[in-house]
Amino acid sequence: MNMPIEERRQIENEMIFRRANEKVGDDLGAIDAMHVEDNNLHLIRDDDLVLHFKCECSDENCSSRIPIKLSEYQTIHSNRDTFIVLPNHQFDSIEKVLQTKREFSVVKKNKSTSEPGNKLNTTTVTNI
Repeated sequence: MNMPIEERRQIENEMIFRRANEKVGDDLGAIDAMHVEDNNLHLIRDDDLVLHFKCECSDENCSSRIPIKLSEYQTIHSNRDTFIVLPNHQFDSIEKVLQTKREFSVVKKNKSTSEPGNKLNTTTVTNI
């Protein structure tokens, strides 16, 4: 599917932010596994732990954080086309808002692209 390069870069940025957020959950899982191995079950985290995830908007300069329960974050991302962004950080040409809460919005991509590299793209999006 052909799409304008600007839209592809915006989508890729959001995927990179989501990847960084997912690493937090993976790292917590690894820590929990060590607690089980060491028989320190009382140190295992609760799935309702509130974490401050990065806003997954297209703006490569956005450093905003979104407080959300880990379990809710993981449920939202069971659909690989969805992202969490601060309200009004969506970019209407590439996504639509599915849900808005006080702390964040859930957006869904209108199009998809292959998995990006690790470097954020420069875009015209400015959310700061």
